[in-house]
Parts: sequence; C-alpha cells; structure tokens
Amino acid sequence: MKILALDLGKFNSVCCLYDSNTRNTKFLTTPTKREQLQSIFENEGKLTELVVMESCGPSGWINDLAVSLGLSTLVCSTNEEAWRWANVKRKTDKDDALNPSV
Repeated sequence: MKILALDLGKFNSVCCLYDSNTRNTKFLTTPTKREQLQSIFENEGKLTELVVMESCGPSGWINDLAVSLGLSTLVCSTNEEAWRWANVKRKTDKDDALNPSV
C-alpha cells in the first residue's frame, strides 16, 4: 500500500510518501498552505491509496482539500496509545510523519 502521511504544522508540514511493500520512504517539507498542499496532492497523491494526517487545527481544511481531489483520507487522534512517544529518545517531524502505528 502506498501512503501519504502528513505531520501538520502551523507554518510548515512534513509529508512522508511510504510504500508498505518496499518500505521505501520519501520526505517533503512544504508550507502549510492550500496551494502547496494541493500541488502535492495532485502530483504525489495520485500515486497513493491513502492520505493519513493527525487531528489538529488545520486538519479539517486539509482533509476537505484531499477529499475534493478524490483521495481517501484517515484523520488520526494523536491522543491514542499508539501515538505515545514516552519511550522514544528522538522525536522529529519526519519521525511523526513515519510513525508506524498508523
């Protein structure tokens, strides 16, 4: 399965393109703006089966944008146990985007 996972930020977001068959990843950093995310959804999203993002302030309009472009989405609550980082020694935006618990 090919997944486009987003770690959303107020100003910038990290996109992780992940292929579960090959375990290959590709990361993109983009401003959290409609035009930039729409471009990523149009170019990279057509190659993915699912767009995954955390539930936060901008996730509403970003989810709506992805759905309007015909993409399947999953918005995750980061308050769930699978998202806890209590035992992780390193935490970065790339780590968040690649979180294997999704």
